[in-house]
Amino acid sequence: MTYEGYVDHLLLLIKEKRDNMIAIANKTGYISEQTVKCSQDLDKLIYQYQEMIFDKK
Repeated sequence: MTYEGYVDHLLLLIKEKRDNMIAIANKTGYISEQTVKCSQDLDKLIYQYQEMIFDKK
């Protein structure tokens, strides 16, 4: 996979995880265990994305 392809893939995963987190939060509450876990997973994806962007510069 090319660099651009990987970055695009990460952005797609971030969007999907964010949408999923919002749906879970609306269903179970914003401080539920499932919402917090999803938020942590989203944080990891965002961190990976930021590492990719900053390493490229």
